[in-house]
Amino acid sequence: MKPYYQDAHATIYLGDCREIITNIGEVDLVFTSPPYGAQREYTIGSFDWDHLVPPAISVSPRCAQVIVNLGLIHKNGEIVQYWQTLVDAMRVAGFRFFGWYVWDQGDGLPGNWNGRLAPSHEWLFHFNVEAKQPNKWIKTQGRPASGTGLRRPDGSRSGISSPDKCGQPFKIPDSVVRVYREMQRIWGHPAPFPSDLPSHIIKTYSASGDKVLDPFMGSGTTLVAAKNLGRKSIGIEIEERYCEIAAQRLSQEVLAL
Repeated sequence: MKPYYQDAHATIYLGDCREIITNIGEVDLVFTSPPYGAQREYTIGSFDWDHLVPPAISVSPRCAQVIVNLGLIHKNGEIVQYWQTLVDAMRVAGFRFFGWYVWDQGDGLPGNWNGRLAPSHEWLFHFNVEAKQPNKWIKTQGRPASGTGLRRPDGSRSGISSPDKCGQPFKIPDSVVRVYREMQRIWGHPAPFPSDLPSHIIKTYSASGDKVLDPFMGSGTTLVAAKNLGRKSIGIEIEERYCEIAAQRLSQEVLAL
């Protein structure tokens, strides 16, 4: 399996991720943003979500934390829960639907949204076989925690889970990831995500020298973020024009996000 591009930190493979991902060995983190449902046309032809995305992501290395960015789509006036086939495939493969987080994209976009509120969020689906403690890298104000904890099933409140940890300088990230959306179609891709999004996840669920995989690499933003953070990375992409863009970005002496 010959790489399309390779350096000391990043490797790119051109081809079908369903075939390639099973041959790449162990990785520590999978972070990817596949096309949402059947929303886009690609030069390779039509995109069949059910036959491509769940089979590809469900063969992720079982040692990895797998986090998938997905957005809402609507049809005939209703939300389409197209992600259910992914959840089902991951469970069959032995993964747990471990966490479900919100990507807060900032202010809603102007316009008429057919009666809905202006969209300003997407989802982050977290799958794993075993839990991994997230890194504490979000700065706090260093003050003792206040409040009485979470509610129990009977309505009472628990105490603070770790009173001895109150006032610490850093904490784990929230379940709401607050990163502003990418407003430009940079690097020749129709739907790029901002570099701060993969950077946030990489800093949370990996350490220096760990290996990060993006099986729907696009223009390579995840790989660039991983390289800037001292991680190794693997990207898989079926369209050669995006592999070329990602290779150009990774080969820069100073990596531009």
